Amino acid sequence: MSNQAQVLTNEGIEQLLFQIREKNKRLAITGILLLIQGKFVQYIEGEATEIDKVYEKIKLDSRHNDLVLLDSGELNTRQFKDWSMAYKKIGDDQIKEILGHAELNLDDLFLYPSQQKTHPVLKVLYNFTNSLST
Repeated sequence: MSNQAQVLTNEGIEQLLFQIREKNKRLAITGILLLIQGKFVQYIEGEATEIDKVYEKIKLDSRHNDLVLLDSGELNTRQFKDWSMAYKKIGDDQIKEILGHAELNLDDLFLYPSQQKTHPVLKVLYNFTNSLST
């Protein structure tokens, strides 16, 4: 998860997605990019060595700041096998519905989560993932 260094226009996001999708196809990486109140939430899957390289490049990308690694690990089956990079802009109403919060402060909620087993932003991500498969 990261903040946008500067707010991207819809055209800027489309250009970013084009670049990501082309690169991911070459590297056999799949995943999803969510945009939530100016924050990028990205889930990527593929060979561990390629993921590590991509993550290092993301850390150096000037379009992001305040990068936070929320989770990592291995899965037996890809969640986004047909998506070089799916994209969705998530609105406040959708987050409130998913998380059940009437007051929405993403910095507090996402950067300083309560003592929950799973980070709240992962719950948003998994909810969206499930909606794709239904």
